[in-house]
Amino acid sequence: MQRIVILGNAGSGKSTLARAIGERLGLPVVHLDTLFWEPNWVETDAEQFRTRVREAVAWTPGCVKATTPAAPSTCACPVPT
Repeated sequence: MQRIVILGNAGSGKSTLARAIGERLGLPVVHLDTLFWEPNWVETDAEQFRTRVREAVAWTPGCVKATTPAAPSTCACPVPT
């Protein structure tokens, strides 16, 4: 297993599930909301968001939780070899 990605609507329990999986498997968890949103809920520029995601998932394995509007199109990061 290289990476677990959890997708879902707001309030569906993604963060709770990500934390539980991370704790159980000893995996780091990345919440894409923290990479996507600037202060005062300003969206991050798409290229900056992609850079932040690439840097955040440069390790393997891991658990990634996504809800951001850009997540489906920007989270297809290659697994580092």
